[in-house]
Amino acid sequence: MDTPRFCPLLIPTLLLTAVAACADPGPQPVHLATAYQMGPVGYRDPAGAVSPDGRWLAHSQGREVIAIRLADGERRRLGVAPSQVRYLVWHPSGEQLLVHERSFDRRRQDWFLYHVETGAKEPLWGGDRSIREGLPASSELLELAWAPDGQWLAGITRGAARSRVWRIMAAGDSGAVVAEGDRLSLPVVGPEGEIACIERTGGVQSLRLPCSSPPVDWLEGHQPYGHVAFSPDGRRLHYAAPRTDGALELWTRTVGGGPATLLASGARDSYGPGVTQSGAVVYRSQRYEVFLSRIPAGGGEPRQVTAFQSETPTWNPAGTSLSFTFGGWRLATDDVNYPDIDQHIGIVHLDRGSLPKSAPDRVVRQSWSEDQGMHWSPNGRWIAYHSHLEGTDDIFLIPESGSPSGTDRQPGSDPNPLPGSASGTASNPRSGSDPRPGSNPEGASAPGDQPFPRMISRDGHETGWPRWSLDGRWIAFPSYTRAPDGARTSRLYIVPVDQETGRTGPQLEVALNNFPHDALQAEWTADSEALVFEAAEGAGRKALYRVAREGGEPVRIHAWESDQVHSGIAVSPDGQWAVYIGPGREGFFQLHRVPLTGEGAAEQLTFDRSQKTQPAWDPTGEWIAYTVFRYEARFMQIEG
Repeated sequence: MDTPRFCPLLIPTLLLTAVAACADPGPQPVHLATAYQMGPVGYRDPAGAVSPDGRWLAHSQGREVIAIRLADGERRRLGVAPSQVRYLVWHPSGEQLLVHERSFDRRRQDWFLYHVETGAKEPLWGGDRSIREGLPASSELLELAWAPDGQWLAGITRGAARSRVWRIMAAGDSGAVVAEGDRLSLPVVGPEGEIACIERTGGVQSLRLPCSSPPVDWLEGHQPYGHVAFSPDGRRLHYAAPRTDGALELWTRTVGGGPATLLASGARDSYGPGVTQSGAVVYRSQRYEVFLSRIPAGGGEPRQVTAFQSETPTWNPAGTSLSFTFGGWRLATDDVNYPDIDQHIGIVHLDRGSLPKSAPDRVVRQSWSEDQGMHWSPNGRWIAYHSHLEGTDDIFLIPESGSPSGTDRQPGSDPNPLPGSASGTASNPRSGSDPRPGSNPEGASAPGDQPFPRMISRDGHETGWPRWSLDGRWIAFPSYTRAPDGARTSRLYIVPVDQETGRTGPQLEVALNNFPHDALQAEWTADSEALVFEAAEGAGRKALYRVAREGGEPVRIHAWESDQVHSGIAVSPDGQWAVYIGPGREGFFQLHRVPLTGEGAAEQLTFDRSQKTQPAWDPTGEWIAYTVFRYEARFMQIEG
């Protein structure tokens, strides 16, 4: 468990508070429970909340809703959501839990009441169609909060340009808008019925108290992130604010102003306070670790490759280097800014220096654009990667060398620095300094003539990682489409490319003949004539399929159960095997391989007690690299 730090290194304006905290640290946090996430991609921190009477702690774990009786540690599995559990809110009585659930295809989302003692579940207000005319449907409400007397709720609705805060009676039959703003979130009702909320304007987080008023001025430079909580008498406010490295620390101060006291701080976020009637504060402490390892292709002892935050490995054509995503993402401050997050692309050379590496040997891309998932062309001249550069969500192409000499750059030196930034300095695209990639500059006749980074896909949404075919003529990738009703479906696309010149043709969809499932990460067969892809057939159901490059009816190769959706696959260079991620006998996500013919049983390749994802097969056939992750939310309590 992360040991809370009560004497952190703080900026000068907070030094006096730090000294006071060090002199009298107060009660030490007690660990209550740990919730585990299913994977590093496509997930945010588990939801969690303590009941007002302090008897129960509820949290999500994947799709599950779990209640823990704190007196004796009894765990109750209240239910399994269709897909994602987003918010948990206790009724003031402590007998019911309000849960926000979203369907797997995101077509529907709504609130449900769980009865803790009986396990019964029912839709709030009978579902989104039964609410009175003039009020928002329950499916439109986000981030609900109960009033302490249980007579009404506060909730948020968001449109394209405005947020509204509603006060709605518990029966759902009447209500009114009590506040509006550009981006309001996370309402909380105080002991006297006042509604507080968070406002984000111009990249700055502020507290509105009450929510109908302008932001308060007594937080003294602190920007609140996540839920805030009042003490039972309403005199104090508990909230999380970032320190200089972006990680959230938990603070408390008198409502209306006064010195702030540090309650908890750790290596990563400490946030999301909830308060019991006795005054105990329950909060979350985040633990997030990812690094790269590899094993011999037939199985064997894992060998760690990196010792810093890194994931999504791919190999260079010679099998001597690994590329990956690196940075400091997954903090709450990063998620609020999504997709402008701390994710970059780096490389380590396995044939130079000792392992594990403590830093990238080379930085390929360094920007605030969620750069990730790079893949080399077979001739080693080009790199394709995923990025949100300047508001896109697409695949980009750059020369491998980044300079005429083709030499590797040292960490901190960006071979393709963003305009207006010094080499090696990440420039935040929110500053507006980046030109729109993929735009047609004067004199360019086609997308293949545009400067680098060159956007080679179009209209991307949650676009996945690109993969070059072994003959160098195609780049494949998945991307989602969105229906008018909000449902989304992932499909496969290919882009023709000349690996000698880097010129590309228009994006083409791989016709899957009304394939009913999400087609996710795709890998090429050895002859470059077909794609092998993982499919999400529903919540907790995965399968491998094969389809011709020109499209057709996908052929199912293998199926398994897994709640890790975007886990990735790998295909052996001889085309004989596919590797996927699934639960192992030890209770951890492990690497498994299965013959691509579909004949024969799957074989587990890894057995150590660590969670794994994102396998990548070495082009020489000798090694399989993968990501090891640990993603936890630890619920801690501070008495009084």
